[in-house]
Amino acid sequence: MNSKYKVLITTSGLGQRLGELTQYTNKSLIRVGKKPILSYIIEAYPKDTEFVITVGYFADQIKDFIKIVYPYLKVIFVLVDKYQGPGTSLGYSMLQAKKYLQCPFIFHCNDTIVSEDIPPPYENWNGGIKGDSSASYSTFSLSKDKVGFINDKGALDFDYIHIGLVGIKDYESFWYSLESLYLGSIYKDPSDISLNDCKVINLMIGQGKDFVVKEFTSWLDTGNADGLNKARQKLADGFYNLDKPGESIFIFPKLVIKFYFDKELVE
Repeated sequence: MNSKYKVLITTSGLGQRLGELTQYTNKSLIRVGKKPILSYIIEAYPKDTEFVITVGYFADQIKDFIKIVYPYLKVIFVLVDKYQGPGTSLGYSMLQAKKYLQCPFIFHCNDTIVSEDIPPPYENWNGGIKGDSSASYSTFSLSKDKVGFINDKGALDFDYIHIGLVGIKDYESFWYSLESLYLGSIYKDPSDISLNDCKVINLMIGQGKDFVVKEFTSWLDTGNADGLNKARQKLADGFYNLDKPGESIFIFPKLVIKFYFDKELVE
C-alpha cells in the first residue's frame, strides 16, 4: 500500500456548543493559548501531509488563515452547502469530500487535540481514551482486543471514550458504508443530524472489517465550554487575552494575526 495518506478535517459546522464564541468565528479558529485549535491539528502531522478540509460556516476565515499561516500546506477545500438545519450532519459533510479521499485517510475531528504521535492509517484504527463518564461522549467496547461496537452517549458499559480521531485503511468500504447509511436502504433518513463516523464504523465492523484501538492519554476536547477551558489551562503558554466577540488574535513565531468580523474596523 502507498505510504501516503490524507487527513480529513471537518470545519463546516456551526459549533453551537461554544455559544457566543462562535457567533462571529469558525469553531476551529477559537484560540487555545497563542494559536487556534486548527493549528494544533495541522501541526500534529508531517509538513508534507495533504489535507482535505470541509468548509461552510465562515469558510473564508478558514481559507484566509491557512493561506497566511501555512502557505506551504497541501490542502483541498470542500464547500459544504448545508451546514445547519435539517439534512446536516457530520456524515453529510464527510460525504462531500468522498472524491478527494480515494485513498487511506485519517479523520481528525475539528475539536480534538492530542499530543501523542498519530499513526498512519496502515490499518483501520479508532482513537480512544480511558474514562469513566459517557454522558457527553460516544464510547466503544472491545471484542477480542478489537473495537466491537461504538455506543451512543450515555452507555454504562464501555472500555474507551471515542475521541473523534480515526484511521481508515479500507476507504472504499468506508464510503460504501456511508453512502449506504445516507442514501441507501439501511438508513432512509438523511435528515437525521446524528449520522456520523461512529455509525459508519459500526457498519464496517458488521461487514467484517477490523478496527484496532489506538489509545491516547492526552486528549483535549475543545468542542464545549468546559472542555475548552480545561484545554486552555493545560496548554497555557503565558499568553492571555480576553475573548472578544468578533475579534481574534493569534501569535506565531514570525507573525501576529488579528481577525476582525467587522471589516470597517480595518478599513
